[in-house]
Amino acid sequence: MTATHAARHRMPGRLVAGGAGAVVVASVALAVALFAADSEPRDIGGIGGPSLFVGWLLPLLRLISMLATVGCAGALLAAVVLLRIEGGPLGVQGRRAVRDASNSAIIWALCAFAGAVVTAAILLDTPVDLLRLRLDDALGVPEVKALLITGILVVALAIGIRRVQTSSAAGLGVIVAITALIPTALTAYPRNESYVVLAGTALVFHVIAATTWIGGLAGLVRYGRASRTGLPIVLERFNQVALISSIAVLLSGLISAAGRLAAKGGGWGSVPDALTEDTYGALLLAKVAAFVILIIAGWLHRRRATGDLVNSGRAFWQVVGFELLIMALTLGLSVALSQTA
Repeated sequence: MTATHAARHRMPGRLVAGGAGAVVVASVALAVALFAADSEPRDIGGIGGPSLFVGWLLPLLRLISMLATVGCAGALLAAVVLLRIEGGPLGVQGRRAVRDASNSAIIWALCAFAGAVVTAAILLDTPVDLLRLRLDDALGVPEVKALLITGILVVALAIGIRRVQTSSAAGLGVIVAITALIPTALTAYPRNESYVVLAGTALVFHVIAATTWIGGLAGLVRYGRASRTGLPIVLERFNQVALISSIAVLLSGLISAAGRLAAKGGGWGSVPDALTEDTYGALLLAKVAAFVILIIAGWLHRRRATGDLVNSGRAFWQVVGFELLIMALTLGLSVALSQTA
């Protein structure tokens, strides 16, 4: 392996720093949003329930799980779409992408299983170390069952895609990953709401589209840089994915949130009041604003910088840096919304 070839496979310092920065931004956004919405975990001072640490562990696990999901989806999308080679076999970058997807899936699965335990402890008001005494009750909680199903599917995904060699096989991994997103989305809203069908269905599409969009950008950063001459082609493919996904994210997110607010207020007419008076509505407005900025600025920035990608590596990082920052912010807000709802 030549020095140049080896360099393309090393994780550059800017990429490591960017990933760490995204985690920090998402974590800070999560914490600030929870405190702003007065939804942060609290120690109620009782005995026999989960600790404050366990309360904070739930949103943290959700955030890590979301980041791992994005990493897995981004790697699979890169292998199947962004780095597509006519004829089917995966190239060097494609094979590396599916291995990264497998590693991300392992983290995703661990978070799902750990999240199931923490969720059971919180909903059953039972210390984690005593859950074994209420195992039947825990397994009967829909949110817990959804997380366990997700974990099992993602473990199968991690094992199944580990050594795939073709884009068609990696495509099957994409289908499994999408399937794994559905159970937790379906349990995101109270089950007796009159608008739960609309809100839940829209949320499924929202989660899939958002994961595709953000994961696609992560895949672009991780793998698109390996060939500067091929980067414009990869970026053009991502632009197509991003346009469709971003529109789907915005529309499905608004429909899902409207259903949620209508359910809380008792009708569609109550949505405007709930949007301005409810903490969930305030977080929703902040998230929508971030997404609108991301859609417009990201599209304009990529379009302007595409012509300079072959001659300047700096242009590539300028294209994705701002988008990654805003995406990390929206991920943190998304977790806070799920905690507030």
